[in-house]
Amino acid sequence: MEPLDHLERFLYRVSGAQATVEAPRCLRAHSGLSECDLCVKSCPVQSIDLRGGVHVLSHCTGCGVCLAVCPVSAFDLSGAAPGQLLSHAASVLRRGGSLSITCERSADVASADLVLPCLAGLDETVVLGALALGAQKISLTRSPCGACPYTEAMPRYRRTLDRMHRWSRVIPGAAERIVEVGEGEESPEKSQGSRTVGPDRRAFFAWVRSEGMQLMASFLDDFSEGLHGRRSVEGVPLPLRNRLLPYILKKLGVGEEEIPYDPEGPCAELLLDEIKCNGCEACVRICPTKAIVRGEDEEVFRLALEVNRCVNCALCLDACIPNALTYRQGLSLSAVMGKPKVLVEKPYRRCSRCEARFLWSEGVESEGFCSTCHFLADLERSPTIPGPDGAGGAAPDVSQREKEQDVEAGQDADM
Repeated sequence: MEPLDHLERFLYRVSGAQATVEAPRCLRAHSGLSECDLCVKSCPVQSIDLRGGVHVLSHCTGCGVCLAVCPVSAFDLSGAAPGQLLSHAASVLRRGGSLSITCERSADVASADLVLPCLAGLDETVVLGALALGAQKISLTRSPCGACPYTEAMPRYRRTLDRMHRWSRVIPGAAERIVEVGEGEESPEKSQGSRTVGPDRRAFFAWVRSEGMQLMASFLDDFSEGLHGRRSVEGVPLPLRNRLLPYILKKLGVGEEEIPYDPEGPCAELLLDEIKCNGCEACVRICPTKAIVRGEDEEVFRLALEVNRCVNCALCLDACIPNALTYRQGLSLSAVMGKPKVLVEKPYRRCSRCEARFLWSEGVESEGFCSTCHFLADLERSPTIPGPDGAGGAAPDVSQREKEQDVEAGQDADM
C-alpha cells in the first residue's frame, strides 16, 4: 500500500475509529415499552451497553454494524455512514459505470471504490442508491473471515445480501448488476480499464476539497426534501434510508411489485383489525417517526400509515392493548412510494345510555351502547350470580342495594 493509501485511510477515519451514539434518538429513550437490543446482539465485540441508557464502550473497534441495524439511526461512524458512502459512490459513478465495495481487511482495498470497516455494516440503501445513480455493476468483495475479529457479524452481512437480492429481483434489470467477487478477482468492468478512485488518490482529495460536501448536501436535499416532500414531521428525525427509499424506487422504475416482510428491513406495512381497535391512539403517540397519522375528521375515526416513515421498530404493536395491529407479511413497493395507506376508517356513535362517543364497527351488535354500557347491560340481564356457597342466586337489584346502603349510613350517623 502506498503512502497516500495510508494517508487517505487515516483521514477517512481520523475523526474517530469508534462509533458514537445520539442517545435521545434510541428507541429505549423514546419509550419505556421498548426492549430493542439489536445493537447489542449485532455488535461482534460486545462494546454497547444498555444499562442506564445506550453507551458505546471504549473497546469499540468501529466495525459499523450498529449503524446498519439501528431502526432509528441513532449511531454514527465517520466515513461509514450511509450518506457519506452514497456521496462517495456518486462521485465514482460519474467517472464510470461500476462500483466496487470491500472491507478494510481485504487484499483488494487499494483498488476498491468504497471501503467499509466490515461488510456486515453495509446498508442496502447504499446499494440501491448506487443502482439509482446509474451503476451497471456493483461488486462486493469479501475477504476471508477466519481470522477477522468481526466473524460473528457475518451472518448479518449474509442476511443483508439476501435482502438486496430480493430487492434486485423486483427492480428492472438489477438482478445481474449486483455480484459477489472473490478476493483477488477482477470484475469485468475493472478488467476493461474502468477508472476507480483507488489508484487516483490525488483526484480523491481534490474532489473532497472542491465538491464533496456540496455534492452531499445537494444529494440529501434533492432526494429527501425536494423529491420526497419533507425531511421530518414536527422535528421527529427520520433515518436517511427511509427518506431516500421512495425516490430511489421511483428512479429505478419500480411499479406494483412487492417483497416479503423482513424483520430487519428498513420499513414495513401494518394491518389493523378495526373490530379490535378501540381508538385509543396509543400507536399514534408512541410512533417515533410519526408514521401513523390520525385523521382530523370529527365524525370519523381514521388512521393512516406512511409506509416509508415506518422504521419497523414494533413499538406500536407493543403499545396496542387490544392487539389490533400486526405486520403485513409483505411490503408493497408502491405503498413505500405512494400516499399514506388507510389502516382504519369507521364512524363515531353516541351511546344511547351514557351519551359518550364511541367507535362503531359494522357487523358488531352493540345495541347502540358503548363498550362499558354494553357490559353493564349484559350484567343486568344475567339471570344468576354465584353466591358465597357456590349456589346460584338472583341478580342483585342495584337500586335496592343503594337504598339499603343509605339506610345503613343513616343508622351509623344516629349512633
